[in-house]
Amino acid sequence: MTDSTSRKRVLSGMRPTGRLHLGNYMGALYNWVRLQEEYECYFFIADIHALTTDYADPSKIHQNTMEVALDFLGAGLDPEKCTIFVQSHVPQHSELHVLFSMITPLSWLERVPTYKDQQEQLRAKDLNTYGFLGYPLLQAADILLYQPHLVPVGQDQVSHVELTREIARRFNQFYGRESFSLPVAANAEPKTIVLPEPDVLLTPSPKLPGLDGRKMSKSYGNFISLTDDPAVVVQKMVKMTNGGQRIVQSDPGDPDICPVGDMHSLFSSELIDSSIRRGCREATIACENCKISAGGEIVRHLKPIQDRRAIYEKDPSLVIDILDKGAAKAREAAERTMTVVRSAVGLGRSLHDVTVEPQWIESLHRGSKRTYDLSTEENWWNEENDAIRSRNIRGFWLSQALPKDIVLREDSPRVFITASRKRAIVTTSRETPDTVWQFDLVPKTYEFLTLLCWGRDRLLRDFVVPQKIYVEAWNAAKRLDKKAEVHFSVIQEEENFFLVMPGVEKASITEFQSAYELLQ
Repeated sequence: MTDSTSRKRVLSGMRPTGRLHLGNYMGALYNWVRLQEEYECYFFIADIHALTTDYADPSKIHQNTMEVALDFLGAGLDPEKCTIFVQSHVPQHSELHVLFSMITPLSWLERVPTYKDQQEQLRAKDLNTYGFLGYPLLQAADILLYQPHLVPVGQDQVSHVELTREIARRFNQFYGRESFSLPVAANAEPKTIVLPEPDVLLTPSPKLPGLDGRKMSKSYGNFISLTDDPAVVVQKMVKMTNGGQRIVQSDPGDPDICPVGDMHSLFSSELIDSSIRRGCREATIACENCKISAGGEIVRHLKPIQDRRAIYEKDPSLVIDILDKGAAKAREAAERTMTVVRSAVGLGRSLHDVTVEPQWIESLHRGSKRTYDLSTEENWWNEENDAIRSRNIRGFWLSQALPKDIVLREDSPRVFITASRKRAIVTTSRETPDTVWQFDLVPKTYEFLTLLCWGRDRLLRDFVVPQKIYVEAWNAAKRLDKKAEVHFSVIQEEENFFLVMPGVEKASITEFQSAYELLQ
């Protein structure tokens, strides 16, 4: 077997809703068994996810977890080739989920396609909970905790992985620094990325209909279980719809639009499949015989799965041992990620490296006109991408200049909400050769303009300008065009700074330099 360290990592999971059926097998397990031969695979049973819809009655989760584990092993997952574990046995899943919940906008979760769809399908359950809304966030934690290269999904699940990538991107924007004190540089090395974004591994998802022609699902009751007895499988197949064709058996049919034809395509040998298709089109085979034949082929495929499962059913301790060892390995991998994550968000387990500043020194900073030397960041000054340069300066200001007791909550890019529920936009500018800092903003409602002015002397000056200073020019711009940008500037005359806006006299803003108390 290839050394796991030289292979790309893959991660996927499945909720424990009871014994698995053919749809689960063909949609996921069938591919997982093949992936374990090529990749370093982590496969888990998502028992915490089961609570998102079944929190009111968790009595079956424990038993269902064992049933899914048996099906995993029966299907061919090999604990010598992959890591199999239970989600709740690795507490870092929940820890990372909590940290993600601090930075993820609600709108991201509300736009997930399956959110409203599942609410409609499961109307008998009260799903107005954060757990249900936030399940994609827990899913993102499940994935990013192991930093996989690839996440195997079907086309209908690509949006879930894209959300995970967005969350990783947002986390890295906040915390992806070489040390906690430095913003991300434009030429950042990979080590500054705390959580790498995984790629989608599109896996073939064959068309597998349920007994009624709809998608095979337990909620529809139209499934064939991996553990069904041969007689039960054939009995279910005899009842399977033929898509409304051949009401009179002497009529020819079309196997390409018949759900039973789909079953033959997946499970029958090429010889049997071609014979069945010819018999259907020529009406030389009865539908019942076609269904019985499909049932027999499914039984043939299920036998090795059921035989392997039976071995573990006789000795459940083997399953428990596999899950315990898998969880131990998963916890080790998860803790490596969390050690870096905790440090990045300021939750390191050690406080030995903290320098405590005396309270009297902190008080001297209050009301002072502070400047910040950014001469060491010459690469930022020369960065021609305004968005990258602005992000770096803003990140520095938020982490280094803003007093620790000033809490700003990001509402949207550059816009922050203060503790008193006021809106402040934080925007940046690089000094021109004419000693001017130029700004462009759409005149939306902001209680404060926080202007970060980086001078040619490489000193950063910040001004927290209250609305009363610019409201006249702001309202005039709104009346002209609410969507057009206002072009304005900050100029310096000797030791004083002025805000210059169209249509009004220039206003002194010197007194608002480092006026952080306005943001409380």
